[in-house]
Amino acid sequence: MDSHSPFFPHSRLTPYGIDFPFLIAPMVGLSHVAFRELVRSYTPKNINALRYTEMLSTRKIPNEKLETTNELKTAQNESFFIPQLLGNEEKFIAPSIEKLMIKKPWGFDINMGCPVSHTLKHNWGVRLMGDKDYAASIVRMVKKHSPVPVSVKLRGGISEEENFNYLLDFVSSLQNAGADFLTIHARTRAQKHSGEANWKLVSQVRSELSIPVVANGDIQTAQDAVSLLNDFNVDGAMIARAATARPWILWQISELLGNSETPLGYEGLKAPQTSDEEGAEYARACLKLISILCDYFTEEEYILEKFRFFAATGARWFQFGHHFWRLTMRAKTVSELKETVYEFSQNCENPMTNRIKML
Repeated sequence: MDSHSPFFPHSRLTPYGIDFPFLIAPMVGLSHVAFRELVRSYTPKNINALRYTEMLSTRKIPNEKLETTNELKTAQNESFFIPQLLGNEEKFIAPSIEKLMIKKPWGFDINMGCPVSHTLKHNWGVRLMGDKDYAASIVRMVKKHSPVPVSVKLRGGISEEENFNYLLDFVSSLQNAGADFLTIHARTRAQKHSGEANWKLVSQVRSELSIPVVANGDIQTAQDAVSLLNDFNVDGAMIARAATARPWILWQISELLGNSETPLGYEGLKAPQTSDEEGAEYARACLKLISILCDYFTEEEYILEKFRFFAATGARWFQFGHHFWRLTMRAKTVSELKETVYEFSQNCENPMTNRIKML
């Protein structure tokens, strides 16, 4: 976008050139190039939205090939994407950033929120939240080697209960170390990905810092995302699993804010809104994703695996989602998968549920 749009809320991300402060989260096994391109295909033409890669191990990147490593693939001239880095050693972080800069990322993100056990054993992910000085040193390390903005994604707490004073002390150390902005997944480590997110906590942190603070967690609808900025005064909203059910959610947000521009190829149309419209669009999005997966990946089993994970994650929002997912699991080839999805779309109405209980 050229100058700040009258449609979109001004936030502390605006000086960074982010006029549309709604982001698509890094999700393991989901945020590959095909998913990012699916979301982009539903994004209005006058919007640049930040989309994250899945988390990338800095121990692996230096020895991987950008052209053939599936997790490192990007679209031609892809912009406004952010690789998420997992690691804590400069000898791996420095060459990882140098290699990824060839792809011209918008920025880099440091993962301090992943609660999965294999990341914890290396003192990565949410375990970095146990030592604010050590975490700050990782930020300084990445900033030292990155010529583009550096953000940190972290949790709202590392124990069963939230501790605002500890969290504020921790994020203040990240700010002082040079982090350009923060994303707070407003759940504790113990909650993992379930339960209600505490958006008020993010709002309280935001009021104490000078850098932008983005909220993540339990954002299921366009209205959720807009409410976060309007009612909780955060600087951005990061959408995660709901984007696998509603790859068009950025279009819905844009429309809700008064922008009449559409995605390329959808001129004159409105974003899906009713449960039936979203159900029908989901089937079309699935067919589109299969096609994009085939554009970027060659291994049939890999394509099937990535699509099934996408379906397992997003289909939960739909009335017959479990049945749909089971059908996709039976497909043995990509051709069979396409046929299965198409037949389902022709023979079964699959209305969408607005909200689900996160597990």
